[in-house]
Amino acid sequence: MEQVYVVPASLFPPAQEALIPLEEALLQAIEQKGFFLERARAEEDPTYRQIIPYALVRYRERYFLMRRTQGGGEARLYGRYTLGVGGHINPQDAGGNPLLNGLRRELAEEVGVQRYSARPVGFIVSDSSPVSRVHAGVVFVVEAAEAPRVMEGEKLEGRLASLPEVEEVYEGLEGWSQILAAWLAALKKAERRP
Repeated sequence: MEQVYVVPASLFPPAQEALIPLEEALLQAIEQKGFFLERARAEEDPTYRQIIPYALVRYRERYFLMRRTQGGGEARLYGRYTLGVGGHINPQDAGGNPLLNGLRRELAEEVGVQRYSARPVGFIVSDSSPVSRVHAGVVFVVEAAEAPRVMEGEKLEGRLASLPEVEEVYEGLEGWSQILAAWLAALKKAERRP
C-alpha cells in the first residue's frame, strides 16, 4: 500500500484561491511534523493534508508549460495545461528533508532536471474540490540549469513559454496552475510600478 507524507490540516491558514506567502514557521512545521500515512486514508480524511512539492520550472527566463494528453489516465484532465511539476512525498524520500528530497525526485522523474536551484515562495491551500481539501502545495521557483523536457511523453507534452504565452492559455490551466499564473502576473505588474 502506498504511503504519503501528511501533516495535520490545522497547521495551515484558511484555504484561499491565491498563493499564500511563505511563512518560515509553517515550512519548518511541515518538515518536522509530517509523517507517512496510507494514501487511501489520506485521500478521505480532511484532518490531514498531503504535502505536494510543487515546482514552477524556469529556464532562460521562460516557464515550462505542459499539457495533459489522452494517455494521462484521468479523462477530466485531458487537454488541461499545468505549470507545476510535483507529486506526493513517499517513504523513499524520507531522511534529511523529505520535502526537498521529494522535489528532487519529481523534477528528475517528470522533467529530467537534475541541476537546478530552488527557493520556496509560498503555499497553495485550497478547498475548491474534494481533492484540494486533502492536499497542500509547497511552491518552489526552480531555476533549471538544463532545459526541462517531458519524461512521460505518452501522458504529457511540454514547451517553454513566456508569461504572455502562459496567460493566453489561462482558462485551460489546472486550478493550482491558475494560482501560479495569477501570482506571476501580479509580480510582473508590481515590477512595472514606479
